[in-house]
Amino acid sequence: MEMNSSYHPAIDKYMNMVESGEIESCKEQKLLMKYLREKLKDAVIKSDLIDKAIRRMNQYFEGELMPWQEFVTAFVFGVYDQNDMIMFNEFLVMMGRGGGKTGFMSRLEMALATTEPVKKYHIDIVATSEDQAKESFNEFWEILDDDKQNNQEKKFRKHFYFTKEQYIFKKTRSRVMYRTNNHKTKYGGRQGAVIFDEIHSYDDEKSVKVFISGLGKKDNPRRFYFTTDGYNRGGFLDMLKDESVLILNGDRPNRKTFPFICKLDDAEEVHDKTKWEKANPSLRYFPTLRQEMVDEYEKLEDRGSSKIEFMTTRMNIPMNDSHESVTTWENLLEANDEVINLDGMNCIGGIDYADTTDFVVVGLLFKVDDIYYWKSHTFICHRSLQGRNYKVPIDVGVKEGRITIINDDIISPSHVAGWFIKQSKKYRIKDICTDMYRISYLSDEFEKNGFNKLTLSRSGSRTHTELEPFVNEIFAFNRIKWGKDFMMNWYTWNTYKHRDGKGNMTYEKIEPKLRKTDGFMALLHALQHRDKLNVLVVKIRKSLKTYTY
Repeated sequence: MEMNSSYHPAIDKYMNMVESGEIESCKEQKLLMKYLREKLKDAVIKSDLIDKAIRRMNQYFEGELMPWQEFVTAFVFGVYDQNDMIMFNEFLVMMGRGGGKTGFMSRLEMALATTEPVKKYHIDIVATSEDQAKESFNEFWEILDDDKQNNQEKKFRKHFYFTKEQYIFKKTRSRVMYRTNNHKTKYGGRQGAVIFDEIHSYDDEKSVKVFISGLGKKDNPRRFYFTTDGYNRGGFLDMLKDESVLILNGDRPNRKTFPFICKLDDAEEVHDKTKWEKANPSLRYFPTLRQEMVDEYEKLEDRGSSKIEFMTTRMNIPMNDSHESVTTWENLLEANDEVINLDGMNCIGGIDYADTTDFVVVGLLFKVDDIYYWKSHTFICHRSLQGRNYKVPIDVGVKEGRITIINDDIISPSHVAGWFIKQSKKYRIKDICTDMYRISYLSDEFEKNGFNKLTLSRSGSRTHTELEPFVNEIFAFNRIKWGKDFMMNWYTWNTYKHRDGKGNMTYEKIEPKLRKTDGFMALLHALQHRDKLNVLVVKIRKSLKTYTY
């Protein structure tokens, strides 16, 4: 592992803390360091700007910046590309509650107004309520106001104008003001930077777009999102988190987003207090906060709602009463292990064909020793992509061959049958299973092309309740593998267990519009008939047609 490279002390210190294991850090932090080392190969580091910003932020406020704050500050102010443009213009800072985000915002607002050389580099602070928007603004405003009241100390008055709504740095005429989040009445101006506080409550991008519409009229435009996680699934924050995964994995190399995400890697880590630092890198510097969190933790088992809040806002692991995931994210990543060579082996097909104008998923289920392997493919009707922004990189899926976009108005049975015909040249398909939706419609096409009649798989609470123990087991003991298939990760993570008052369970969608579960449902259809993988017979009644994609 490459460590101890010399970029700037503010960068080197925190980067080496993460990479050496001196600080507990989540997988997103580790990926960020790897990602940044690649970006820094082509960077121009303006140390004087970093030093000036840090000096100013430490000079005017009580206490000094923590290592993670210095680290982010360096990339905000002093990291440029070869064209003398700021390398990052969008910053997501997501960490557990109590970590000093508000105080950091206050320093950042002041430093942008006083350090950025662009004239009238205005900074807007946006939040869902006035009290919240004023919180970071007031920290520096109170310093200015104290100076005004103290006749012996006038060091600020000669540099700033200020009222209760804004303050202005005289030299550059840059002003800082707060706004409430209301996209119906607020419109973008000529800002240099916009800072959004606690974006977990935003349903969509409407408010954000209004406030950032003025960016680009000034050089070095920046936008910032400071937040903990929250309870609003499928909203703007979830979109940013999904994008961050793509960026950190190298799937969006041209993005100028800096995703600084701190969270537990797994919910079970909450029981190991040494892991809490993953969600809050400030914790080692705030003993009072740590003790408060210990006290909260001790009450979790007796107070269900407190547990949900603690996990969601302290640990950035979203939880709620009804959404019990299929498995843990850690177990899900274990399913991404490399798949062995399955050529010539027996398998069972699974199909989810509920909506011919939307997503259709096909797959093959194999069993080798005690391990199940799943190979899937997604067909997407072009109509379902119009006006929708699915939270998965469809373009990457097409490029990797995991997705086929169908330009017809429906996904016809011939597309589905054609995929299985192609796979039958490599594998021994023993049976193909689908649910009751359009089974007759599909069966005619399959029988016409030489397959036996499709097998019916059941849905509903009885079937899912019976399947649940087995599904739990194969994930918990890492007995299901589908390789580096981010589509299956997405389908499975979008599914939750819904239980009724009698304890019966069904697998349901977390969010109905933009989070699909088709791939996981196709897997369930095949798993219902897994016992057939122990029978060594394959029958295809006549020669198969050839389909070319």
